Amino acid sequence: MKGKDFFIGWQENVPEGISYFYRRFKWPFFLSLPLLFFLLVWLQKPFNDHQFEFGSLTEVTGIYYEQPVPILVADLTSIPADLSPEILLVGYGKFGAEGIMQGIAAQHGSLNGKKITLAGTLIYGDGKTLMELTEEEDALREVGGEQSNNLARLDGRSPVSLSGEVIDPKCYFGVMKPGTGKTHKSCAIRCISGGIPPMFRHETGNEEQKYRYYLMFDKGNNKINKEILPYVAERMNLQGNASEFMGWDIVYIDMEKL
Repeated sequence: MKGKDFFIGWQENVPEGISYFYRRFKWPFFLSLPLLFFLLVWLQKPFNDHQFEFGSLTEVTGIYYEQPVPILVADLTSIPADLSPEILLVGYGKFGAEGIMQGIAAQHGSLNGKKITLAGTLIYGDGKTLMELTEEEDALREVGGEQSNNLARLDGRSPVSLSGEVIDPKCYFGVMKPGTGKTHKSCAIRCISGGIPPMFRHETGNEEQKYRYYLMFDKGNNKINKEILPYVAERMNLQGNASEFMGWDIVYIDMEKL
């Protein structure tokens, strides 16, 4: 060790060589920290502008459809003008809305096709609107007498080839940021396991409409929440047949060919 500085923590004085090194580089290091923090922030992927109106309940009136997923088609006067009126319903926490709506129907009779008023927390972004039934079965405010004659308007299926990622729409459209990718995978799996419908975010390659969103079912129109879990948050290509229901795209896939 002769001829080399050696610092012992409990000694009062720091060896001159080590002290000189610290004096020389201390201020440049501290002065560069703000630049380093700026670069770290600047290089991060920006958050989207999706919104979750946490803590704020909104009452929405519209026609309720229970199949293929719970959707409330809102009267245009009951939601902000810039929101899509076709509202996908989800439950509180990491659960879907089906159990809640079935509990309400057990008390009030079938709500399918009826005009009702629900209270919940709005979630929205990229032209899509969802509503969390925060108060669960107490979310129902009113059942009207109006009955829709358009209970099963599903467009015909057409073949599609999609590229993108399986997501859970509740988190993606506002509750979590980021709501995609490996960092969100475990959360998305729990949400889809809890009944929130799986969705495929298709990358269109069009800058004006970068993504298109498809609710996912198997080719027999059955739910695939459990079956799709291994593919959540994974980039993938899939083939299927597309349809549309009340403003929401749907893709039917053959699970055996994934």
